[in-house]
Amino acid sequence: MRKSALALLFALVTTASAAVTMAIPATANTFGFYAWHPTWCCPKTDNRDVYWNASTLTTNMLYAADYGMANLDYQSDLRIGGYDSAAGTHTDVVMFDAYYVDYWGKDWDGSSTGKNLTGSTKCVRVLAQIGGEYTCDRAELRFDLADMTSTAVRRKTACHEIGHSIGLGHTNLTSCMKAGTSTTATYSSHDRAHINGAW
Repeated sequence: MRKSALALLFALVTTASAAVTMAIPATANTFGFYAWHPTWCCPKTDNRDVYWNASTLTTNMLYAADYGMANLDYQSDLRIGGYDSAAGTHTDVVMFDAYYVDYWGKDWDGSSTGKNLTGSTKCVRVLAQIGGEYTCDRAELRFDLADMTSTAVRRKTACHEIGHSIGLGHTNLTSCMKAGTSTTATYSSHDRAHINGAW
């Protein structure tokens, strides 16, 4: 009887420990976090077919953006619907690059915050769906040319910001969605599971 009680206590402690561990996963990606609050990152794209425009990008950044969109198409169930030569009503992602200093109320060169910003994504057209879930009808991506110093950096940054535009948040896994300096320009299986689970 005593062994049974100890076994039951061990099972309860193990289950409780597992529940606590599962409550806050270390690899959390906050996919489609707009479902809870429309000002937090990142609303998932509103449809499976992603159309994009980058007609003002410099040549090197355009190559990186094209690489990033092709990679998303290859790695996930999302379909890259096509490239729009001009941003139209159905364009989902629009990309820009410039030497940013203060844009969208952000300190790009880190002169006041100490944190340099290489790229940023904002959903500029949010849609409220049935049940209060928010999705993004159009996202704008910005790349700071002062930091786009190599092909590897450009590809990683493009992959990262494109990930935000379709709903991925940051992760601590080996992925382009990991914040900070990295040259990984692909999504992890964790990222892909979020995307493919929705589409």
